Amino acid sequence: MRIVRAIGISIYILLVSLFVPWRCLAAAITPQEAELYFTSSLVSLASYSDGLNLLTREWLEESGWYFDSRENINRVADGRFHLVSRNLPGKQSVYFLAFPGTERLKDAEIDFRVKRVLFGGKTPQQFKEAAALGEHNGSQPLVHQGFNDYVQVALFQQPLDEFGNRTAGEFLAQELRGNPDEILYLTGHSLGGASATLAAARFADLGVRPEQLQVITFGAPAVGNETFARRYEHKMNLTRITMAADPVKSVLQSLTGGFVQFGKKIVWKNNKSERFAHDMVLYLDQSLRTYQDTHPETDPMPPTLQGTPARLSGGLYVAPFEFKLDKKLQQDLPYMRRTLRELLQQEYAPVILPEKSDKKSIAALCAEQKKAGCRYVLVERFSGSRIRNERNNYRLVMEEELYNTDGNLLTMQTTSATTTNLTPIETVVYLQFQAREQREKFLQ
Repeated sequence: MRIVRAIGISIYILLVSLFVPWRCLAAAITPQEAELYFTSSLVSLASYSDGLNLLTREWLEESGWYFDSRENINRVADGRFHLVSRNLPGKQSVYFLAFPGTERLKDAEIDFRVKRVLFGGKTPQQFKEAAALGEHNGSQPLVHQGFNDYVQVALFQQPLDEFGNRTAGEFLAQELRGNPDEILYLTGHSLGGASATLAAARFADLGVRPEQLQVITFGAPAVGNETFARRYEHKMNLTRITMAADPVKSVLQSLTGGFVQFGKKIVWKNNKSERFAHDMVLYLDQSLRTYQDTHPETDPMPPTLQGTPARLSGGLYVAPFEFKLDKKLQQDLPYMRRTLRELLQQEYAPVILPEKSDKKSIAALCAEQKKAGCRYVLVERFSGSRIRNERNNYRLVMEEELYNTDGNLLTMQTTSATTTNLTPIETVVYLQFQAREQREKFLQ
């Protein structure tokens, strides 16, 4: 979304605090739904290609997820998608088809291509021919030309030998038809969410059953007219997640008319942030909060979110995290603490996390470390203060120290970042992740 900010709001047509400021406006979310929304938000964030989002992809890949990323470029669109999969216990697998949002100049051109075109056909060639007929009356399914172009180029433009001389979309549809118990989760943010919805509609026309098409979108605009919505609302399971102040979800209805949303709608309230309400990092932040609100920390991590920890020759004893934060960030502390603990448990094994949070000297920590049979003590301190003249922007700092059994300092480092591009919860996670390279030089 970097180009989006520079060009302006119209181009928007297109990654754990107390829950009070963010209460969901929809019906209560089940633990299973919260897990799905959180996983979808991680995959959607990782579908972007800049540095911060690539870190999310790196973490997912290290946790056992596989990204098969494809790109087809022509004068019409830079069509891109990621088939993201993970093998689960019991020989089961989970599959996501993720589309990135607006991040290139040609993506912005796609967003502006708001003319409606006919949506029909049963083959890629028929898809293309129907759209070329132009707009018809409202009794036929009409869709946003740019979004339709994007999906056509990404999934249905180029036959490949590896797919039996079929397009990627045809191959995926055939795999789903041949495996009726398999579910494809389609997801994306903004333009990516619109693409996920249209892709599901195409798969439905290729004979894929509705229960196999689970669509989760974040801040996605409407893609078609009333006829399109009524024809396809029962051919997929669509969940639209939006922020209350996100204008993109309704921009097509407001600016051009003739576009209608459908599917299950979930609205989250905005937190106090300098960030624009459409940004994907806000959706990730709230999906993380929702997941933790519905899953006690004592519950085992679900298979989709489990990591693959590195085995240490001696255990890692993690001192209680120390925080000195601006009072406006205090409400985020429960989510910060839990997320930092869980990430370390997914990175290393064994990890000992004491329940008591009282501050202790290094000597006392080392004594507890020896008693627990650990080889290392990790100490992390976080501080954060508001940046002058910016209402809700903060600089967060992490100081980290690693000691051995005898209390000797092995390494220490300081990392810092602002909340300009991330939420406070995501920022402390980013700081801990950034310290990993130096830390692991001394862990064995």
